[in-house]
Amino acid sequence: MNQWTKKYLSILNVEAAAPSYEFLQRLVEAHLHRLPFEVCSKYYYFSTKKKNEFIPSKEEFLDNFLERGFGGNCYILNIHFGELLQSLGFDAKYVRARGGNNHLALMVTIGGKSYYTDVGYMAPLFEPLFIEKEPYLIRCGEEIIIKKENEFEYLIDRRTGGQSFVVKTIEWEPVQLENFKEDIIHSHRDEEENPFMRRIVATIFKERVSYAVMNSKLIIKSDQHIQVQDFVDKGEWLNMMQSTFNLQKQDLEFALNFLKERNVLIFN
Repeated sequence: MNQWTKKYLSILNVEAAAPSYEFLQRLVEAHLHRLPFEVCSKYYYFSTKKKNEFIPSKEEFLDNFLERGFGGNCYILNIHFGELLQSLGFDAKYVRARGGNNHLALMVTIGGKSYYTDVGYMAPLFEPLFIEKEPYLIRCGEEIIIKKENEFEYLIDRRTGGQSFVVKTIEWEPVQLENFKEDIIHSHRDEEENPFMRRIVATIFKERVSYAVMNSKLIIKSDQHIQVQDFVDKGEWLNMMQSTFNLQKQDLEFALNFLKERNVLIFN
């Protein structure tokens, strides 16, 4: 086992094992509870990297998590989680989900069965899903509905209060990573119409409870309750973001300034 894989497993606090569904499930759940989905790193990489090279190397990914608390968006999280799985002997391939900004997820095949695996969707998908059975989940205040549309397409519909808030179509066949280049560039377009370049978003799970931030609001969702706290004081918000997501204040200030330059004010 190489040093990068050992370092990744240490971050997840999971011991290495032979590829199996149970081992994969432990890795997925640990990942959702350890590395946040967040866009502060997206703004940082967008501003500091070469044009159209927005994905950190696998070494930079782990170092920036340890030093700055960075997780990433779906591309960063699932690309590197896929690399981890491959290094552990799993048959892990990339798949696309269309809709809005296209999404990157994983197809992991174990014992002849392929499972939809996703650590970058801000969703309580704590286990790999055998989507051929069209799973239906109710967790953390939301419904997750997966329906087969045809042999190679599945609709994934996330709802809250009975209303869909994100719907995508999973293309259930492997895609080479280089084929996501245009999707990644498109998701980083610096335009008003691209919401993930015009707001602060972060999600992490703690004991299967969702902690999600949308700009100044912290939304805590368990299976029983939903709690919303709106921060009006920037200092209190910075403290909350650091304690909840382990993001550093200088990077949070960088993200706020990035948005301010684009006429998006989270705090007056």
